[in-house]
Parts: sequence; C-alpha cells; structure tokens
Amino acid sequence: MNWKKQLAKLAKQKRGIVGLEAAIILIAFVVIAAIFSFMVINQGLFATDRGKVVIQESLKQASTPLAADGTIFVKTNTDGTNVTGIVIPIKAYGVKYVAMYENTTVVTLKVATNAWPNVYEGVSDLSAGQNFTALVTNTTAGNAKLFIQNSDGDEALNSDEKGYLVIRLNDADGALPRAQVNVEIRLEKSAPLTMEFYVPEIVPPDTWLTV
Repeated sequence: MNWKKQLAKLAKQKRGIVGLEAAIILIAFVVIAAIFSFMVINQGLFATDRGKVVIQESLKQASTPLAADGTIFVKTNTDGTNVTGIVIPIKAYGVKYVAMYENTTVVTLKVATNAWPNVYEGVSDLSAGQNFTALVTNTTAGNAKLFIQNSDGDEALNSDEKGYLVIRLNDADGALPRAQVNVEIRLEKSAPLTMEFYVPEIVPPDTWLTV
C-alpha cells in the first residue's frame, strides 16, 4: 500500500509543477501583450501628432498671410508715354507678423511681354510725411522695395503696420497704356499673393493714377 501512497503523492507534485508552468506562460503572454499595446498606442500618438503637423503645414502653404489693402497707384513718366512707378498697399492678414526678408521673399514682375523673376530688394522704413513720389525715388530702378509705416525697425510686416510695395521701372521697360501688369509676392512656405491690373488708356505726364 505504501507504493500507492507514494505514487499518488508524486502525481500531486507533478500537477503542481504543471500549474506553475502554466502560470509562468500566462504571465509571459500578459507582459508581451502589455508591451505590444504600449507600442501600438505610442505609434498611434506619434502618427496623430505627425498628421497634425502635416495638416498645419499644408494649410500654411495653401494660403497666404498677405492681402492687398487698398487702391493700387501708378505713376506716369514726364513724357506721358508709360508708367514707371507702382505702389501696392499690403497688410498682414490672420497672423501677428509676416517675415519679409530679402533672401526669403521673391517678387515676380510681368509687364506686357516682359518679365523679371525677382525684383525685390528688401524692407525700408516709411518716414512720416514721405509721399509716393519720394518712395519711388528711393527705390532702385528696375527693383521693388517694401516701405513699412509705423515700423518697429525689423524686416517683418506686423498686423498693426501698413506696408507699401513700391516698384520702379526703367523708362525703357515702362508699362504702356492698356498694358497688363502682374505682380506676385511669394513668401517662404506659403502661397503667393498675386495681383493683376491694367494701365489706364490715357496716361497724362507726371501724374499718379489709380487702377
């Protein structure tokens, strides 16, 4: 009878070992599942964050923070044969400021059949009492310059500031009557601001006209 008791005792010990192994395997599965779940959640949060960044960048590149703010003026030459000065009022729209650095801003100009890839030469302060004629005079011929009213001294157009993009044409490249003029301001990582207008049919000499 002793051998039966020993056999029963041995069987009970074996069931205990099998139960312990099963518990270890179950714990291993739980740990692996927890690690996998953490990885999935972490990757999901990362993908969500990256998606948000991509959407924000896409919206930024699809819109422009600049807007035309008023009437465009053109200046005729002393002979009354063409237009040699253009003043376009602009403002920052929907943002606190717009960086207008010379090395990151491009102003493309097209006058009739002539076109220039970049005529922008940077920012200048608009002194009190300075008129449009003085602004054109202070712009290099064949180039464009942004004059900022109430400027705080930096090369950005703030939302509380007024900007005037002044373009000075050479006499030989002046816009003739009824000529189409296209101006495009392209900033870094944003859609361009494009403006199109026509020179009036009658251009009196040395006169400012609205278009």
